[in-house]
Amino acid sequence: MDGSFEQGLREIFQSSTQYTAEIGEYILDSGGKRLRPKMVMLIGKAIGLPADKVMPVAYTVELMHTASLLHDDVVDCTSIRRAKPTANQVFGDKPALLAGDFITASAMETLCRIGRMELVTGMAQTIKKMAEGELKELQYAKEFHDDMDVYLDIIYLKTASLFEYCTFAPGILAGLAPDILDRLVTFGRTVGMGFQIVDDIINLTPSKDDNKDPFNDILEGKSTLPLIFLFQENPPLLADTAGFVTPADRQKHLIPHITPQILKRSKDVACKYLDEAMEAIRHTGFMEAELVRIPEAIASQLDNRF
Repeated sequence: MDGSFEQGLREIFQSSTQYTAEIGEYILDSGGKRLRPKMVMLIGKAIGLPADKVMPVAYTVELMHTASLLHDDVVDCTSIRRAKPTANQVFGDKPALLAGDFITASAMETLCRIGRMELVTGMAQTIKKMAEGELKELQYAKEFHDDMDVYLDIIYLKTASLFEYCTFAPGILAGLAPDILDRLVTFGRTVGMGFQIVDDIINLTPSKDDNKDPFNDILEGKSTLPLIFLFQENPPLLADTAGFVTPADRQKHLIPHITPQILKRSKDVACKYLDEAMEAIRHTGFMEAELVRIPEAIASQLDNRF
C-alpha cells in the first residue's frame, strides 16, 4: 500500500484523547504487510472498480485487523510484535483495549459511509466470528488437544473470516453474480486458512529475521497444526503435557519432538488451501498477476526453514 493509504489511516486514528493518538501512531509506525487491504484493492482493480470506491473497505479491514491485534495481545499476554514491544506492554492493558474499541468503532463508521447495508452486516458478522474464534481458542487453551476440526474452526473464525470479507466486499460493490462472488469468497477464505497455518509453522521454526516471540504458541497452550500432528502420532506425549507445572516446562519438553516431517505435513495442508485459492481465482476469470502472487508469497515464507 502507498503513502496516501498510510496517511489516511493516520487521519482515521485522530482523537481528542492523547492515548488514542499515541497508540495509533505506535501501531502504524510498527508497519505490517497490509495484506488485507491489499487484497481488497487488488480484487477491486481486477473486477473494474475505481480505487476510491473500494478504499473505504480497505481502511475498514486494516482497522479491524489492528483492533483485533490489540485485543489479542492483551488476552494472550504477547510481549513482542513486529520486532517491538506490543502496545499493551508500552501503554498498559486498559489503554490498549480501549484503543482497540475506538478503532473498531472507527472501522464501522468508515464502512457505514459507503451506504451499503450488506457490507455493514457482513462486517458485523465477521467481528462476531473473530470474537468467537478468540473465545474458542481460550476455551481449548486450558489444555493441549489433538482435534483437527477444532483447530481448523478456530483459525477460520479468528483469521480466515476477515480474509473472506476482503474478497466478499468488493464483489458486493460490483454487483457480481452469486457464483462468481462465491468463488471470490472461497479465494479469501482459503488464502486466510493457508496464511494462518503458515504463521503457526513459522512460530515453531524461528529465524533471526522474525518479528514475533518464537514458540509462544506453546507457552499459551495453543494446539496449532504441527502440535496436533505431533499428538496424533504420539498420544503419550499429549498425556504428558498435563503433568508439567509451568508453561515453560511444557515448551521445553515439546520443542525437541517437532520434527521436519511434522512441519512438512503441516506445510502440505497449508499448500492445499493455497492451491484451492489459486483454483478459485482462476474460475472467476480475474487472473491478475498480483492476486496470483499472494498465495505464492504466503507459501514462500517457509522456504529454508526446515
